[in-house]
Amino acid sequence: MATSILTKSIAASVAACATEFAICSKLGLLGVACAPLGLPAAFSAVVAVNLVGSTFTLMGLGFKVSKAREEYGVEYPTMYATGTDAKSTKFNCTQRGHQQALETYTSFVACSLIGGITHPYFVAAAGIAWIVGRWKWAGGYATGDPKARYESFWSRFIWFSLLGVMTAAMSTAVRAVTGLY
Repeated sequence: MATSILTKSIAASVAACATEFAICSKLGLLGVACAPLGLPAAFSAVVAVNLVGSTFTLMGLGFKVSKAREEYGVEYPTMYATGTDAKSTKFNCTQRGHQQALETYTSFVACSLIGGITHPYFVAAAGIAWIVGRWKWAGGYATGDPKARYESFWSRFIWFSLLGVMTAAMSTAVRAVTGLY
């Protein structure tokens, strides 16, 4: 399953980046910059969604963990509850929904900021999908059944979005080296 998600996500991301480039070229939107940074005006959407919006998402997921701590009696600084009872499992699943997001967050944000330089529309759209996907993924996980994390259609978008912004960042690097702007 992981190889299939990886292959499909990268292929779709390459196609989306190429389509965005073609459409922006045709509409004369390439090189449209906002002073004084010299970035595309649409880059502001990347900052708003992929940086600020995603930060609020992580905060919200963290608040869910805090609420679960109270509900299931897991005190700080304990990261995960011990035991196999239903309360421990539900807390651990809620915590994992937040923790897993943190594991890839730095790469998501860094690649968003780099990829958004040349593909701001695609990267901002990927950011929206990441936010929705994160909430759905964590919500499914928090049921106490780890398999439920992928029950929502949107859950898989946590991977599509990450691979998408990675592809956009690589495209930015290639375009910088080749001078294709």
